[in-house]
Amino acid sequence: MKKIICKNCGGEYTDDMTKCPYCGTMHKRGAYRNFRRKVNAIIDKVLGLKDTVEKSTSRVILGSILRALVLVAVCVLLAFIVSRFVNVNYYNDREYDQKRYEQILWEDENMDALNAAFAKRDIETIGKLMLSSSSSLYGWEHYDAYMFMCAYKDFGQYSYNQKYALQIGLYYLYYPEYYGRLERMSNEDLAIYQEYRDEILNKLIEMGYSETELRSIYDACKDGYGYISLNELEKYVKGENNG
Repeated sequence: MKKIICKNCGGEYTDDMTKCPYCGTMHKRGAYRNFRRKVNAIIDKVLGLKDTVEKSTSRVILGSILRALVLVAVCVLLAFIVSRFVNVNYYNDREYDQKRYEQILWEDENMDALNAAFAKRDIETIGKLMLSSSSSLYGWEHYDAYMFMCAYKDFGQYSYNQKYALQIGLYYLYYPEYYGRLERMSNEDLAIYQEYRDEILNKLIEMGYSETELRSIYDACKDGYGYISLNELEKYVKGENNG
């Protein structure tokens, strides 16, 4: 049988199976074939009523025939609906399956280099590797920590412009979800986030802000979703040479 790749977990199995044996994701073509086999079995069973009909009274015969016709009609209708649904989605999903297959190949070739660059906190190398990927790497285990590393780098680059540095710092301190999801990070990655958070806080304090003041500024400038208005933030920038 033809081998296929599960679009959910990347596992390989034969095309005649109804679902992935590794993660349980439905395989539409296999499920449809299984459905058709069941429909054919029902029809065979219905046709097998002939022997029973011959032994029954005329009233029972008529009732059996009517039930058989209704059952066949329902099965045909269901088969038509399912075939249309499966075929349309199967052909639409082929492009996704191809991209997922290419992504799996890319990960096999580059994941070790990506993890090695992360261990060295080599943001530039990680960025180049991710650009070469055939699709996004949101599922990479260090993706959120990498986004925090990028934010920390941006904070340092904006040191000449206090308004933007303050905005990045406030997000990092009080709305980290702007960059990544802490709840799905490992303890090692959380340690990186905490390390950078402490450094950002200390640098903002060196700029003349107290921790209490920073919290108040964030609360005053954020909207209902937690995003900061730069126009409002302008009021709290200290110094005269901030860009």
